[in-house]
Amino acid sequence: MRLLRYSPCLVLLLPSPAASQEAAPFPAFEVQEIDPHAGNVVYAVNVADVNGDDRPDVCALTEDAIVWYESPGWTRHEILKGATQEAAGTRRDNVCFAPLDIDGDGDLDFAIGADWRPTDTQAGGTLFWARQDGPEDWALIPIGGEPTVHRMRWAQIDGEGRPELVVLPLQGRGTSGPDWGAGAGTRVLVFSIPGDPSGDDWPVEVAEDGLHATHNFHPIDRDGDGEEELVIGSWEGVFQLDRGDGGWARSKLGSGNQEAVPNKGASEVKVGRLGDGSEYIGTIEPWHGFQVVVYTEPETAEAPWERRVIDEPLTWGHAVWTANLDGDPAEELIIGQRDPNPEGTANHAGPGVFVYDPVPGSDPIAFTKHAIDDGGVAVEDAMAADLDGDGRPELIAGGRASHNVRIYWNRPAVEAGGDR
Repeated sequence: MRLLRYSPCLVLLLPSPAASQEAAPFPAFEVQEIDPHAGNVVYAVNVADVNGDDRPDVCALTEDAIVWYESPGWTRHEILKGATQEAAGTRRDNVCFAPLDIDGDGDLDFAIGADWRPTDTQAGGTLFWARQDGPEDWALIPIGGEPTVHRMRWAQIDGEGRPELVVLPLQGRGTSGPDWGAGAGTRVLVFSIPGDPSGDDWPVEVAEDGLHATHNFHPIDRDGDGEEELVIGSWEGVFQLDRGDGGWARSKLGSGNQEAVPNKGASEVKVGRLGDGSEYIGTIEPWHGFQVVVYTEPETAEAPWERRVIDEPLTWGHAVWTANLDGDPAEELIIGQRDPNPEGTANHAGPGVFVYDPVPGSDPIAFTKHAIDDGGVAVEDAMAADLDGDGRPELIAGGRASHNVRIYWNRPAVEAGGDR
């Protein structure tokens, strides 16, 4: 497939004379469109070794199938096309998935969230797992359900044995818009894999039910105890959920955008690390919002995290990731935008993929903005992963209105323009 070259567009955001360390040269990215039409909507992307050949494959969840692209040629394969709709007796879409060898047989499986009904808070939301008995042989097995099921990830909640499946609905039961912050909160569900995941019920606990419009979350071991916490974006802001001996505890990390109308709070969220070892939190604000926001660690545990808007406007920000793309000590912030900005907006045109590179030593924190793809993909989901084993993460994005799946190959700056 043809490779196109993209030259990063450099814009210094929040410039600061305090920058004292030299930044690593930022790589050039070459885009390879591995599928121009994966489905009507590419709801999610992931990377996993589907066929057990020790190569990372690109996976995409569309409205009616798991599609995986076999490395290194990116041959397309479909898994269980239409099966979730048939099992639930509905034509509603899939919405989220998470890869793992669930039954421990050595073959990769998937958890799937389907029957997507974003405004129906009384019904819908089915959970399955797809068992692999061979790359072309899959079985769909029910787990449970919850209205407005929206995101799922595997997490090491207890730090022992197999990970748990964390499932995040978008809205609380019985709530309605435009004030999605009123009424019952969303139930953050944590499912444990039973001894026989094909036949036994999956034990589930409710980690939290007091937050609203919980769009996404990031499982991460922030305190180094071997157990992952859940950092969640919600109508009320950014929060951390931590399970201890006494149950689940909730702490607030960021306020979110509480001035916007009608949507509020924070949407997508990821935790990144700066060159000095401190953390930052990257978000889209408000929910389905127009701001790229970064929170930096306070000097004391009691103080609030400092909120800083680093870019706006962008229409319908819909993906956030953090990764070390250039090999310096800091992780970059990766943002996917779903819709184009209105004509005449004093910013990039969009939609697309944009990277914000922390300026070393800057105080207040500053970023250099790189336009990786301005207009080529209407990002519903994006992530970073090393696809070719060179230690430099690639970017992967899937589109809604553009329907496509793209890989952005990470090239060292000195090799920019070389053929692949």
